[in-house]
Amino acid sequence: MADTGVRKRKMEADYINVGTDTEEYALCGTGFTALNESPSATTSSKRYINMDSARQSVTGYEWSASFEADQIKSEKALEFILDIAKRLKTGGDAETDYIQVDLDEPVAEKQNTFHARKRTVAIAVSEMPDNDGEMGVNGDFLGVSDPVEGEFSTKTKTFTSAADAAPTMAKAKVQAK
Repeated sequence: MADTGVRKRKMEADYINVGTDTEEYALCGTGFTALNESPSATTSSKRYINMDSARQSVTGYEWSASFEADQIKSEKALEFILDIAKRLKTGGDAETDYIQVDLDEPVAEKQNTFHARKRTVAIAVSEMPDNDGEMGVNGDFLGVSDPVEGEFSTKTKTFTSAADAAPTMAKAKVQAK
């Protein structure tokens, strides 16, 4: 039976790499009050002399995701973001990997593993407001790379690209026969 309900926000888990020497993914969960994705399609338009209307097409994306959060230092994702803001980091020092995990799209025969997209982002903190005595942090994750499709284990917190997962999946199908 088809699910006709509206997808809940909690069905997408967002992780950032907070590791320095090795990958260590932290959930953007507790403390985050908003995290909104904006694909921001870029388009082109062309009208030829024999046409009444222009031809339009999508030519790319300027992906970003705005966030609003409370400053909870015990949350590793927020500690990482606050370090970028407080030290005014720029360039590669303000970049990390970001993974969006579709918790409503489990990978068959792999427990705690779900469809995911990984991309490199620049973390642009725009303000650290005083919210009636409680400190916040607002900004954007700015897309630096194209997304890579794959799968993410919420247990081991590891991402495997679809290209790397394909041989494993093919092997599993052969063993199942």
